[in-house]
Amino acid sequence: MSKLLRIIHPPGYAEERNYVFRVIFEEFLGLSYDCQESPGNTVQIRLIHAPEESVIVWPDVLFQTKPENWLTEASLPQAPLPEWNASYDLPDANLLKGSIPVIYGKLVRGESWFTRKEKVIQLGLDIAGSVFFMLTRYEEAVLPFRDEHGRFSAKKSLAFRGSFLDRPIVDEYIEVLWACMKNLWSGLRRRKREYRVWLSHDVDNPLCAVRKPWVMVLRNAAGDLIRRRNIRLFTHRIQSKILNDPQFDPCNTFDFIMSMSERYSLKSTFFFKAGRSNPLYDDNYSLEDARIQTLMQNIYKRGHELGIHPSYESYRDQKTLRLEYEKLQQIAESLGIYQERWGSRQHYLRWENPVTWQICEETGLDYDATLGFADHVGFRCGTCHEFPVFNLRTRRPLSLRERPLIAMDATLLAHQYMALRPEQVLEWIERLATICRGFGGTFSLLWHNSSLIQSWESQLYLEILGVII
Repeated sequence: MSKLLRIIHPPGYAEERNYVFRVIFEEFLGLSYDCQESPGNTVQIRLIHAPEESVIVWPDVLFQTKPENWLTEASLPQAPLPEWNASYDLPDANLLKGSIPVIYGKLVRGESWFTRKEKVIQLGLDIAGSVFFMLTRYEEAVLPFRDEHGRFSAKKSLAFRGSFLDRPIVDEYIEVLWACMKNLWSGLRRRKREYRVWLSHDVDNPLCAVRKPWVMVLRNAAGDLIRRRNIRLFTHRIQSKILNDPQFDPCNTFDFIMSMSERYSLKSTFFFKAGRSNPLYDDNYSLEDARIQTLMQNIYKRGHELGIHPSYESYRDQKTLRLEYEKLQQIAESLGIYQERWGSRQHYLRWENPVTWQICEETGLDYDATLGFADHVGFRCGTCHEFPVFNLRTRRPLSLRERPLIAMDATLLAHQYMALRPEQVLEWIERLATICRGFGGTFSLLWHNSSLIQSWESQLYLEILGVII
């Protein structure tokens, strides 16, 4: 198959360039290309069979970083970021707002972010460097800021500080590139991508009365009466504990979840825990429990999917992750559960760059679904599309893929995070889903089974499904 495009780029950072070009052109646009190294400080995109003078040029900024400054603060973008009124220069570009932040770039001749002279388009935006920065979570490998769970906070991210966490900026940058390409080569056709919804559910507490100590059940039951003022919930909690019957257990909302997904022809993915590396944060249910195995079989028979929800300390411990995943696989196989793809989402969304991705790869997982911020919804990776990942330390692409998490129930509702009212949650989710729809992306929503125990929670979930489908 002959190549369509030629990318001419400066020397250096070959692995990094190869990775980001592959993601931009093959993964996102579906266009074939070849690469050619040439001295200079710009990247050029040409159509191989078009006239030689037809070209898109952008400055090579990130990959001009001196080796001694790579993965140091000296290589990070300088805030506040400049803004480019891209809609004025490229009115056909699919952008959320008129202007876009420039993560890496350099003004064209010191004057503007865009010029066109006949068949030559010059951009001031370093598309490849900026996309690479976001997809690899470059800043998280450099900056030391972590919360009490060892997580990089949204509020420390460039996207939050630059007020674009609620924009899939990578997707917008690629739309800028596509608008330029269409201006020069109107006959080009890109890969068509369609909006979809992916619902997932971390099974932290499959049951919240059965199997629990009486002291915990009574404490929660008191909360049902005093704080939640919910007699029905109180009754179900006590009844399920006395009868040792999961049927009445408030956290047993799995049938409701699957029924709602099936109503909209969706598959839900349930991430199960298979280990307990930190008793303070990991529930002690076992995959060997007959009730859990019956639940797993029911999920599979109804056409939904399973994944691993690794324990609290596993996010940087390959041995722990491997043992837990192998246990899940063994139990699944014994139950007649077979899937083509298996993924993981780390407990508490703990993630270390690039350790967690690397150990997921070595464990044999197909995808990770951890990358959303715990403290604020939005586009942590700058995209609403699944993508292959890259290890910044070994400078190698991995076969593992990331499914970015856009929104989580706890992020929206918990008092320590966004602490929104139900109507505000609905507004945020509808807005984010609409954005994903506009870019043919995937709206990824995490909703725990234990976040559906009150009537207002299940009603909110139904309303959410109504606006995201």
